[in-house]
Amino acid sequence: MRIVDLSQGYKVGMPLFPGTAPIAIKQIAQIDNGGFRITEFHAGVHVGTHCDAPAHCIKGAKTLDEIPLDTFVGDAVIVNAPVERKEPIGKEVLKNCEIKRGDIVLLKTGYSKYWGNPKYIDDSPYLSQKLAQALVKLGIKALGIDFISPDPVESTEAPVHKILMGNGIPIIENLNNLDKIDRPRVFFSAAPLLIDKSDGGFTRAYAVLER
Repeated sequence: MRIVDLSQGYKVGMPLFPGTAPIAIKQIAQIDNGGFRITEFHAGVHVGTHCDAPAHCIKGAKTLDEIPLDTFVGDAVIVNAPVERKEPIGKEVLKNCEIKRGDIVLLKTGYSKYWGNPKYIDDSPYLSQKLAQALVKLGIKALGIDFISPDPVESTEAPVHKILMGNGIPIIENLNNLDKIDRPRVFFSAAPLLIDKSDGGFTRAYAVLER
């Protein structure tokens, strides 16, 4: 088998959604002084490759610790949706995709190549509401995207978040390397950290490909 790492690394200066506090990473103990090394990490839970729980946008909805782990793990369908600029991704990208109820859908736009470039945030694509509604109708259990948000970055209403999360579909944002997957269906995992009452959580996402 072959494992494809689908995560963006965490480091100081990494791309962040506008208004997000910068992350901080520092060593607070060193081997030469105390006999061991310890790294301290400070960040909001919606940075890097992470999972959004419905509670992120829906009052009273499930927090991350209330979502079954298998929601983030299982069969995933790769949906090709190449895009190069800020524009809505329509439901036509689902044409000819064999999506089963309970699948995870991964939107492969190729936009992760702009990670670290202002274009990644300033000119990011997003989902049309019709696409979000179509995914709900198909009965998917989670959605993964290789860009920063399923809604326009400047949106204050976040309609796509609410369509998906209002139907119990969590979102995995800022995926990477989807272009390295050469088949329509893979085993996928984006199991997030188990953070009590959290609206999101960091994850190390990956796909397993049978050779």
